[in-house]
Amino acid sequence: MQIGNSDDPPKAPLVVQGVPYDPRRGLISDWDDGTVLRIDVLESPPKTILISGNPPGLTSLARHLLTVAQPSAPPGSHLDFDDYCGWFEEGSFGVRIELEQKD
Repeated sequence: MQIGNSDDPPKAPLVVQGVPYDPRRGLISDWDDGTVLRIDVLESPPKTILISGNPPGLTSLARHLLTVAQPSAPPGSHLDFDDYCGWFEEGSFGVRIELEQKD
């Protein structure tokens, strides 16, 4: 089965600097200066999560996703963020980014 086709847009690597996983310290949270990030749940369409923010906030979120996805991070590793963590706008929903646990 072929995935994609000749009409697929060209791809290029995007570089996001991250902190390598260290089993002595665990996963490290690292946010860019000036981060603005908000997590909301929309009523329409139902069950839709809205993630909005400025470029530093969205880049920082990408960094956190990649941090959890590192091959050296053990299954179940996670980062938790709430609106009181200082990085999400007040009134935002909390979020947990977690590496899937294998059965």
